[in-house]
Order: sequence, then C-alpha cells, then structure tokens
Amino acid sequence: MQNTLTLRKIANLSLVTILGGSIVVGTLLVLLLRDYERITEDKELSKSAYESLFILKYDTERLLTTSDLEQQKQTLLESQEEFQKHFAALTPNIREKEEWIEFKHIILSELDQVRNVLDNELFSKQNMMEKSLLRRLGEGLNANENSAYYIKIRDLNNKIVYLKQYEDFLLDELYSFQFTKSQEAEKHLNNAKIMLVLVIIATFVLLVILAYFVSRSIKKAENSLLATQENLKNALASLEEKQIILVRQRDILDHSAHYDSLTSIPNRLNFVEKLNHYILLNQPFAIWFIDLDRFKEINDSFGHSIGDGVLQEVAKRLENTIGSGSVARFGGDEFAIIVEHAQSKNDTEGIIKDFLERLADPMNVGGYEIFITCSAGASFFPNDAQSAEELLRNADSAMYQAKEEGKNTYQFYTQEMTQKVYERLTLENSLRKALTNHEFLLYYQPQVDMTLGKIIGFEALIRWNNPEFGIVSPLKFIPIAEETGLIIEIGEWVIEEASRQITQWKDEGLNPGYIAVNISAKQLIHGNLEKVVPAILKKHGCLHEWIELELTESIIMNNPDYSKNILMQLSEMGFKLAIDDFGTGYSSLAYLKNLPINKLKIDKSFVDNLPEDQADGEIVKSIIHLCKGLNLNIVAEGIETDKQGKFLLKEGCLIAQGYHYYKPLPSLEAKEVLTSDAYQYR
Repeated sequence: MQNTLTLRKIANLSLVTILGGSIVVGTLLVLLLRDYERITEDKELSKSAYESLFILKYDTERLLTTSDLEQQKQTLLESQEEFQKHFAALTPNIREKEEWIEFKHIILSELDQVRNVLDNELFSKQNMMEKSLLRRLGEGLNANENSAYYIKIRDLNNKIVYLKQYEDFLLDELYSFQFTKSQEAEKHLNNAKIMLVLVIIATFVLLVILAYFVSRSIKKAENSLLATQENLKNALASLEEKQIILVRQRDILDHSAHYDSLTSIPNRLNFVEKLNHYILLNQPFAIWFIDLDRFKEINDSFGHSIGDGVLQEVAKRLENTIGSGSVARFGGDEFAIIVEHAQSKNDTEGIIKDFLERLADPMNVGGYEIFITCSAGASFFPNDAQSAEELLRNADSAMYQAKEEGKNTYQFYTQEMTQKVYERLTLENSLRKALTNHEFLLYYQPQVDMTLGKIIGFEALIRWNNPEFGIVSPLKFIPIAEETGLIIEIGEWVIEEASRQITQWKDEGLNPGYIAVNISAKQLIHGNLEKVVPAILKKHGCLHEWIELELTESIIMNNPDYSKNILMQLSEMGFKLAIDDFGTGYSSLAYLKNLPINKLKIDKSFVDNLPEDQADGEIVKSIIHLCKGLNLNIVAEGIETDKQGKFLLKEGCLIAQGYHYYKPLPSLEAKEVLTSDAYQYR
C-alpha cells in the first residue's frame, strides 16, 4: 500500500514534474516559436525589399542601354514605387539601421533627379533618334563633342552610376540581413529540438503529442526555408545571367568607343591612341589627313543613305591601299592613315597617289554611279610635330592647303601653313562677332537700261569693315561663312537691310526700281526662304516686287527638285527671280525652262574679252537668243568699256551692270545718283 502510495506519489510527483516541466518547456517552446515567426517575418520582409531593389537596380541600368527612354522611365517609376512599398513594410523592424534609411533617401532623391533630367527636351525621342544613352555617349566620344547636349548626357551617365553605387550598397546590406535572420531562425529551431528531447525523456505521451505539433511546425519551417533557398538560387542565377549581359554590353560599348559604326574601321579615339603608341616607340612615321571634296553635295543630291554608302566604299578603298590597321574615320567625310617608318615625302607619296587613283574609279552606290575626289595633307613625326594633337593639326592644315589649290590633290605640311590657318581662324572668330558689332554694310551697284541710259535697279553687295582687318573682301569671308553656317544669318541681314533701304527710298519719293540680293546654297536648302523673306519684307512694309532674288546655276542644280519647289513658292508670292553667273554652271536648258525665272545674268567671264574674242561673242549671242526664246530679261555683268556695252546692246542685251556705268556705291552715294537729274550713268 505504501509502495503503492509511494509509487503513486512518485507517479503523481513525476506527473506533476512532467506536467510542470512540460508546461515550462511548452511555454518556452511557444516563446521560441513566436520569436521564430517574428524572425521569419523579418526575413520575408527583407527578402521582398531585396528583390524589389534588385529589380529597381536592373531598371536603372536599362536607362543606359534602352532605345526607348519614355517606356523605361515609366518602368523605373513602377519599380521605385514597388521598392518604396516593401521598404516601408520593413522599416518598423530596422529602426536601428539608420544608415539603411539614409541610403533609401539618397536612392529616391537620385531617382527623382535622374527622371527630372530625362524629362528635358534633349532626351526626347526626336533628339535621341532611337539611340541609347550609351550609344549617344559613344557618338559624342567619336566626334570629340563638347556641346551642352553631350555634356548633359555625360552628367546623366555619371548620375546613374552614382545611383547604382548606393543601390549596390543597400542590396549588400539587405542580403546580409537576410542571412543573419536565417541563422537566427536555425538557432531557434535547434533550441526547440533540444527542449523536445527533454520533453521526450520526461514523458513519452507528452513527447508524442508535442512531437506531432512540433513536427508539423518544423515541416512548415523547412518547406519555407527550402522555398527561400530555391528563390535565392534562382535570384543568383538571374543575377549571373544579367552580369553576363552587362559584360557583353560593356564589350559592345568598348568596341563602339574605338570603332566607327558605319564603316567598321577605327575611329578618332582609336587612331589617337595608336598615334601616342607610335610616338612612345620614338620611330619616324607620317600621317595623312583626308577630306572628301564636295561630299555635302552628294548628301544633298542623292540623300544620306547614298552618302553613307560612299563613305563605306571610301573606307574599303583606303584599307585596300594601306591595310585595315592603319586607317581611321574621324567623323563626317574625314579619314586618316598612318604610314610607318616614313621620314620623307618619297616614303609616303606613293601611297596617297595610289589612293587617289583608286578613288578616281566611279562608285556604284544604290544604283547611282558616283564620282568623288579628296584632298589630303601629311605631317611627319618627329620633324613636323612631336605630339598627336600637333601632328593632326598640321596634317589638317596641309589638307586645307590642298583644297585651296583646287582639290583632288595633296600637300605636305610646312610652317607657313600654320600661320595661314591661324589667320583664317582669327578671321572666322571676328566674322562670328561681325553681325552683333554692326560691321557689315551694303553697297549698291546700279543696273542700267542702255537704251535709256537710266537706272532701273540695283544689286546689293555686302562689305565687311572690320576694326582689325579693315575692308575684308567677300571672296575671303563668304566661303568661311558658307562653311560655318553663318551665311544664313548674314543672308537674312542682307535681305533685311535691302528691304529697309528700298522702302526708305520709296518713302522719300525716289524710284530705285528694285534691289537684287544674292541667295546662298545654305539659305535655299536650310534657310526657310519661303517663310523668312516674306516676314522680313512685311516688317519693313516692302513690296515683294521690289526685291529680286539672285541664285547661281550650281546652287539650283545641287538639289533641283527641292529648289524648284521653293522657287515656285517665291514666284507665286510675287518675287522676281534671276540666275546669276549664267553659263558657268551645269544646268540643263531643258530643266531651266521649267523654272519660274524672270532674268538671266551673263557672267563677267564671257564679257571681259568682248568684242575681240569671237568664241565669247558667239556664246553671248547664244545666251541672248536663248533668253529671247524663253521670254527672259537679260543683264550683262562686268561691263568695263564702251565697246563691250555697244556690242551687247547691238545683240539685244538691254540691261548692263559694271564699272563702265557705276561702281558699287554706299547708300548715300546711291541716293545722290537717284536724286540727280535723270540720274543718267556717267
């Protein structure tokens, strides 16, 4: 009985002990499981924040490579909102992580700045031309661009790189946080297992009961861990795949930074690096700088696709001449080559002659037979220069000298060329300020009716009075204005001043007839003449028939269909149109009859030797006969003798212009002529 009681006491005590221990262990187990759930929650929240930040980083990188910035901006905004949502859910559990929160604020701030930059019109579809930021940055490097546009692109690229650094920092922190939480979860599970073993020792029944519930919890935890492990494995695989893509893109960018995308030959950056390498070797060599002659006319006449085909064919012929490793395209229609071990003209002259001969063969591009020539200039290391920059500058100076000597030739650098280029650059810089400084003025050369001996109109001739150079000949500054594009502004100023002057003369009761102004090729193609000229005349109250527009044959034939369209519009507005320097160009008579022309001007070169030169006389007679057949007025330019005037009048040319009648006059002298009695020519 006592034993029974003892056993019962022992059993009861054991039961109480087991139950008490089970309760204590159960309580501790519950607390451990609650901590485990909290840790698991932290891990899941950090995982969501990590994945959303990973996607945000990927979308940030896509800004550099995508050709559709508008779509990528929207995608980036959605990724940013997803990241903010998941990070906000995690924030209450990481209040001690002040650095993380600071990283988040920096990332969001940088994202806002990037989007603000991308909203700029410079990054519109029209300006980006369906090219990625990396490609535009590469093109800027190719062309050595320093414009505000390419500076903006570089700044944006730097800002994105800066943003990606902070995204990487925070990704590392979140990944470390996930790893720590996983370790804590495993630690809590191990403690729970130990307690379960103790419960098993205390009571088998309680162990079975507890084991059921604990086993179920463990199974769920293991499944969750396995799922997390699988997700991390997939994320790592995705990251490795993206890393491979980024490496490929880096290789592509490196290639595009060193090779021309159109011709596949080395670009300027590549060429300069090679120059610096050869300079370090301190072995003599030469470089040729090559520029295609009148390439712009090919683009204007046949289109840019044909022009691109011509550039590709030129690159092939260069490679066939000297080999692929020594050739480069500098951009536009400029190329360069390196000739190793060249110390004198004899070492390199044969190469450029060979290339000129190859280039002389016609090209078949897009179904067109294209003929093109080039001008080339050479400089030698170390005799002419000892740096890449100076070598290129000197070769460029020699090339320009070749162009001045008639194109389709080559020149070797001399010291005198540097001075000539300096003078030209100084003149160009002064020309850029001439309009602002009011240095231009118009002279007016009368056009005379030889039958009446009276002035019927004027031609406006621009003069440049520079404080440093004095009166600069138009033969010097007009070609520079054409090359730099300033000719459009200067041409508009001429029209404005001529309109103002003739309106003033008309208001004063004078009868100047009309004023003829010369139109350049760039004005005709790019100057919006059909809009600009009427607006200028309206501003001054000048009638359209008071202004005559003069164009040369070559200007019209550069782009005949477009020219005809513009001239038709101007003619319908009431403007008089004249072809200047007729006979020196290459217009076809069949095409000429379809143009709305009112007047032809016989070039001075056909008048100079009249009436003695029989050939010139026959040409002039033919032009006059042609004009009569087409019902066109005729003006003879450059008449300097009475014999010339009488010959032309006899053959039927009634209007004359030249020093025999009047030289070009400043406005005050022109007014005096108009106010004199009958203003007959002297």
